Amino acid sequence: MIQVNQDICVGCLRCLNVCNFRVFDPVDGRVAANPKRGCMGCMHCAAVCPMGAISWNGEPAAHEEVESYDDNIKEQLVRLVRQRRSYRHFREHPVDEEILKEALELVSWAPSAKNQHPTKWIVVRSKERMDDMMEKILAWIDETGTSAEIAEEYQHGNNVVMGTASTLILAYAPDDAVNPKQDTAIAMATLELLLQSQGVGTCWGGYLTRMLNAVPTLREDFALPAGHSFYGAFMLGYPQDEDYLRVPRRLKQADITWK
Repeated sequence: MIQVNQDICVGCLRCLNVCNFRVFDPVDGRVAANPKRGCMGCMHCAAVCPMGAISWNGEPAAHEEVESYDDNIKEQLVRLVRQRRSYRHFREHPVDEEILKEALELVSWAPSAKNQHPTKWIVVRSKERMDDMMEKILAWIDETGTSAEIAEEYQHGNNVVMGTASTLILAYAPDDAVNPKQDTAIAMATLELLLQSQGVGTCWGGYLTRMLNAVPTLREDFALPAGHSFYGAFMLGYPQDEDYLRVPRRLKQADITWK
């Protein structure tokens, strides 16, 4: 639970002013947390406290002090968004595990409804595991006749489900979370930019997400808990011979109504 160190609190009321659920009360010139009110652990209070007086379960509720951005951060971000591409052809060398781990941990700072961060991650780095997944997908398609175009493309050497990915990232979440679909999409969009900024190519796996939820043997293989669904998937790796030299024109422009 959230706590305030009364010995160093100076009563500036900044924590009280930024709290969305009125967790804090002014007490004798300082601030105290009210245990009867629900705290969602967003840590806004700790982020604005000038004294570092906020803790969570006895541990500091904030990390290092914020640093100012470089003058050209906007230009770098614009460049990253405009130059982001979807990759489907990758080198065999798998993505460095530390790069994946760091990026997945950083995603914890992405926005999330009620600060739930419900998305959980499965990283598949085994070629044998991916081949097995594809065999089960093709068997299910043959049995049901669903998405027959996947099998047809596969026969022509085109794997539209996984491309030639050296790594898959599968995202799942409890269905009863506040916004599992939106939260996962936000987390994945953040993750993609972090990875592409380090030279890791990504592609959103729409077919793969559908197959993960539809093919019973895949859900069993990954021991997906009851009441959970896959809400997204990435195929990724180091891009192979795809040097994009220009930023493509977007035919769909922003549709904005000003009131």
